[in-house]
Amino acid sequence: MIAHGGMGRVYRAAGPNGEEVALKLLKADLARDETVRRRFDREARVAQRIVHGHVVPVLDVGEHEGTPYLAQAFVRGGTLADKIDREGRMSIADAVTMAVEVGGGLNAIHEVGLVHRDIKPANILLDEQGVCYITDFGLAKDSQASALTRPGQAVGSLDYMAPEQIRADVVGPTTDVYGLGCVMFAALTGNPPFADKTGMGVLWAHLQEDPPDPRALRPDLPEAMAAAVLRGLAKEPEDRPQSTSEYAAEIEAAAAGS
Repeated sequence: MIAHGGMGRVYRAAGPNGEEVALKLLKADLARDETVRRRFDREARVAQRIVHGHVVPVLDVGEHEGTPYLAQAFVRGGTLADKIDREGRMSIADAVTMAVEVGGGLNAIHEVGLVHRDIKPANILLDEQGVCYITDFGLAKDSQASALTRPGQAVGSLDYMAPEQIRADVVGPTTDVYGLGCVMFAALTGNPPFADKTGMGVLWAHLQEDPPDPRALRPDLPEAMAAAVLRGLAKEPEDRPQSTSEYAAEIEAAAAGS
């Protein structure tokens, strides 16, 4: 076993030709919940529709003795969360590269009408060369399909949730721009923007408080780049860059011009 969470467990396994794969199994108790099963099935079907160099491909989907599973390409190297925990923060150059790679992968997801809704360091894998890959489509939403959550239910990870997710409003590509903004803040400073809050305080801060200037935590960060990062954390979706690739390009340009 290499990881476990609220939905299930992930194992390093051997594929039919001996290749290394990541095998994700839904928890047995959750497998009995029809809504959760549908969400898991959505993750598999969504991931199979995306072909991009920075999105982890799904190789197989099935069910074994009543337990749904999916097999993905195995990315050796850990998660961005592991890297931040280990090193505290990324170099500016590495953070910019991450923004471009993840922004491009998310843009490919958006181009087929999907929104990830749970972009966070734990859902960004790094291979041994440091290349980023987006994973975990368990919360992805298809604009053409019914939502898998109950009315009024907010879905996502507290430290990286956009205000519209907290309000259970309509989500779109700019929702993932906000999530990527929180990830960039964490990559550059070591913590997400409202790390000093807990519980409901985090939600309130996302809704009502301005994020801190990352230069207060990272003095060597160029002013233009700090401003570009904070653009993604605007409270209203229309005030953010309208795509993740556009957002990443703004950050890259600001870093290059400083």
